[in-house]
Amino acid sequence: MEIKNAVINVMNREINSAVFSQKELDGRDQIVQEYIEKLVKKFLNSECLTLDLAASEPAQYLVGQNEDFIEVAEKLTQFYFEAIKTWEEIPEGDLLFFRIEDGYGKTYTGMVKLDFSAKYIHLIDYDDDNLVTNKISQNKTILPNPGQGVSCGIIVKDQTCFIHNKVYQGIQGKWSFLERILEVTEKKPKISEEVAQVKKALKTVSKKYDIEQYEAVMGAQKALYDSIDEEASLSSERVAEQVFGDNHQAKQEFLEELDQKGIQREIALEANTPVFERKYQKQKLKLDNGIEIVVPAELLKNKDYIEFVTNDDGSLSVILKKIESIKNNF
Repeated sequence: MEIKNAVINVMNREINSAVFSQKELDGRDQIVQEYIEKLVKKFLNSECLTLDLAASEPAQYLVGQNEDFIEVAEKLTQFYFEAIKTWEEIPEGDLLFFRIEDGYGKTYTGMVKLDFSAKYIHLIDYDDDNLVTNKISQNKTILPNPGQGVSCGIIVKDQTCFIHNKVYQGIQGKWSFLERILEVTEKKPKISEEVAQVKKALKTVSKKYDIEQYEAVMGAQKALYDSIDEEASLSSERVAEQVFGDNHQAKQEFLEELDQKGIQREIALEANTPVFERKYQKQKLKLDNGIEIVVPAELLKNKDYIEFVTNDDGSLSVILKKIESIKNNF
């Protein structure tokens, strides 16, 4: 990764102003490189909303080549600060702007909000020429660790915007990064929110037709993983087929419930495919005796490797098969 441009500006409510950098960060500095690289990796490896660049005028301005990068950062920072300065619910922070190029010559341009956090630190001071090291102070402007992600921001690659949206609720109403900063009014739900509705409908219909919850969960996990792997989408119809089989009535009720909630039967993952591929490639099973088992999705319904048996007393036995060795990690 090569940093072409990088600027960090401060938004400070105490002085009711934004503080603009007049000089770019040194892209060759190891700390700067490490921070931005980790931040970008975490950002893009997490679930993002995706939009076409043409949908947001501020996003187009961010990637425009007509002005100096510092000037672009200054104008967007002022615009951002005006949008949040009366909202106490929104934490103060810096705005980081960057333009980077990967090893394939692809350019990524970003604007991300770095929320401040407060941490206690020690201070070294002198008292009548005596060194004093036992002072404790609180620094309220600590930047987030780049590996923990950011609350909101945008990274543009080619003509696609990758967005982390954050919504705040206050006495003034609702504030969202998508609407107030990117000026996008489209009500586009997160994929994970749509999947949650799919799981909720699955649970309701499975219970009605006396299907064991573990059977429904494993069937859904297998179907979702196969759908991601083969079609880069999440298919509710594949879930219905895997869980309900020949029970056409149950399948129909499940799909109709999704239709009523406005959930598409085929949810396109777009740029989020790797995120959900990692999420659904394994299923963690928590047994009530405290044992936890992590099973690869492709083996969930394979009785040659794992089998669930209902005992005469109603309890459940989990049988693991074809185990050649057990690896201990201490």
